[in-house]
Parts: sequence; C-alpha cells; structure tokens
Amino acid sequence: MLGDAERAAIGRLWARKTDQDARKLPKAERHRNLHPDSAEFLCALAAGVGAKRLLEIGGSSGVSTIALAAAARSTGGLVTSIEIEPARQAEARGTIESLGLAAHVRFVAGDAAVVLPTLDEQNLVLLDCEKEDYRRFFDALRLARGAVVVADNVISHGLTEYVAHVRARSGVESVTLPVGKGLEVTRFV
Repeated sequence: MLGDAERAAIGRLWARKTDQDARKLPKAERHRNLHPDSAEFLCALAAGVGAKRLLEIGGSSGVSTIALAAAARSTGGLVTSIEIEPARQAEARGTIESLGLAAHVRFVAGDAAVVLPTLDEQNLVLLDCEKEDYRRFFDALRLARGAVVVADNVISHGLTEYVAHVRARSGVESVTLPVGKGLEVTRFV
C-alpha cells in the first residue's frame, strides 16, 4: 500500500500538474498524471488481486508508476512502465529510485504499439495514454486469466466508445467508477 513518502511524492506531482493546467500551458508542456484518488484505488486494487505482472501505458512523470510500484512491492511483482516521452520517464525513474521502488519497475521508453507485442501476459494494466489509442491498445494486450484493465479519464473525456467496446467483449465484467476523473475497471473472467 502507499506510504507517507509515496503520498508526498504523488501530492508534489499532482500540485505541479494542476498548476500547469491553471496556467493553461500547451498540452505538450503539461504533465498528465493520474488523480491521487485514482492512484490510491489503483494501488489497493493491484495489491488486492495479487498482481505480479503489472503494466502501465502512459506513465508520464510517475504518479501511476508510484501507485503500481507500491502494489508490486507488496505482491513481489514487477511493473512495466511504457512512456513515449523520454524526459517524463526520466523524471519518473528518478522519483521511483528516490522512493526505493526501483527493483519493482522496468522502464521502457517507446511507442506502446511496438512494445506490447513483446510482452508476456499481464495481470493488471493501466491505460492512461492518448485517449484515441485506448481501444487499439486494449485489443493488443496479452492478459492472464482474471486480469484487470483499468482505463483512466473515462468520465472526464467522455470515453463512451471505449466503454462500449470493452463491454461488448465476451468474458469480461466492466464497471465505470467515479474515482478521480473516472475509471473503467474491466476484469477478464
């Protein structure tokens, strides 16, 4: 679970993100981080299902990476963090190292479309990348039986097409939770 140091790091990153939003910086200059409430939920969910192979697509500067790494610490798992922006990933790496979580994260800089086919089956996946890529990346995932996929921003960005897409898949249970900016939590049964 998240400790005081992890919560403080998340709070610092979130404060910077909200400041960038308030100053209306161009999208390319803004850090796009998971809401702190969603980070708490994600950490508890990943630990609760005992996820050992965790994946995030779109780590930005590290809020979600912290949450998943804290869960991996409790499960003995490993997070693969895919981020296409090298500078943001470098910041996340530094934060993870400063929190003593580096042994639980493998950073991969690159395009998820190229990386996903190289990965083994995952137990838990966070989608928090470009919203138009959610469906494509969801379909490309290799998932273990009982795997959970969490998609961020489904309420704030009105991702009704993504929600309909995952719910149309056979063998899934899926629910939208009003946590943070809205999470679609999909479990493969």
